Amino acid sequence: MARVVPELLLHWIWQKRLYESQALRTTAGDPVTVLSPGQPAQEGPDFIHAEVRIGGIRWVGAVEIDVTPDKWYAHAHHQRPQYRSVVLHVVWEAASASLTVDSEGREVPILPLSSAVGESQLRDLYLRGEGAFPCAGLARMAPEPLWRDLYEKWAEKRLLARHAVYRGEGELFQAFWEALAYSFGVPQGENFQKIAKTLPVTAFLRYTEGLLDKEAALLGVAGLLEGVTSPVEPYEEMLLGRWSYLQRKHGWRSMALRWAPTRPAASPWIRLARLAALIDSYPRLAHLLERIPDKLPSPSPYWCRHWAWQKPFSHPLRTPSPFLLRNIRINALYPFAIFYLRSTGRVMEALDILEAFRNTPPESHRYAAMYARYAYPARSAWQTQGQIQLWREACKTQRCLDCEMGKYLRQL
Repeated sequence: MARVVPELLLHWIWQKRLYESQALRTTAGDPVTVLSPGQPAQEGPDFIHAEVRIGGIRWVGAVEIDVTPDKWYAHAHHQRPQYRSVVLHVVWEAASASLTVDSEGREVPILPLSSAVGESQLRDLYLRGEGAFPCAGLARMAPEPLWRDLYEKWAEKRLLARHAVYRGEGELFQAFWEALAYSFGVPQGENFQKIAKTLPVTAFLRYTEGLLDKEAALLGVAGLLEGVTSPVEPYEEMLLGRWSYLQRKHGWRSMALRWAPTRPAASPWIRLARLAALIDSYPRLAHLLERIPDKLPSPSPYWCRHWAWQKPFSHPLRTPSPFLLRNIRINALYPFAIFYLRSTGRVMEALDILEAFRNTPPESHRYAAMYARYAYPARSAWQTQGQIQLWREACKTQRCLDCEMGKYLRQL
């Protein structure tokens, strides 16, 4: 069988004896009888006090489980004295020439399980969750509250992981500026983030006076004012004039960005004009983190009537979808506000923001759908953010034995 299964499932298969006993043979061809699989251990070899008969000889000791024999050496077990008690190295698949040697040079028998596990057993444990997370086939064996606690813990880890060690408020607010721009621009967030990198927030705030300047700077750097037709409205003439001034005064240049087609209300002109209006509403960027807005301000009157340069709406611009503000809160405002307020000692205010985060409905992304299908659904956006980090740092890399859920499932 060419399939490789996660190590956690190998632990489960070994501990629950989910194999065909008559098919157990070492790579040397010796039959193996499992008298006792042993007890899961927290440190050292995976199972202790195991009893096995190998080729007619009874052995009592530890069992180490790895996906492939080479992991024995990758984990430096051959250099650690505590692994001298290992009497059997259980793997999923192994070549006949594979060799496991302990710190004293003693050869440890290798037992591949792949040939002893039926397809129906494997399907129940793994195949129905293949392409998801490693313990998908076992997930419902853990209680729902344990999964929700896991989402909560990984949400906090995601919050901390998103914030590097900033060398000052300048770096913090630049990171926030880029996250805010990205959130405004989804699904073209990368373009918006490039604009925020090219137009650092300190320069943007210092050298733009009023909404017109902010719109000119963002639209100009985005390349949306290049090659436009001659102005026909006073606002258009003023916008181009301010962008020309900012170019001459500060050396700002247009970027060559590619913009995908969008519906008019989500065009890059409108989204950037909304971003400009939000920033113009707050004297300092910190105020935006201290007082999360209840709604997004409207852009200047021109962008309430036009979705692009000289392209009017069929109807005036409406209030943005609540999903846009929710996305901005989830991906920029809430996480940065919590971090900023904590770092400035305002713990109670940070807790208020965290509570708002926990009261925000869950997101609809692939990770949320995956964990809802195989484990249990998240109850809030805070938890769906935790699911993203859980997948990236634990499930995707199969760090099951370091995960609270993996540890729990091993003990069942």
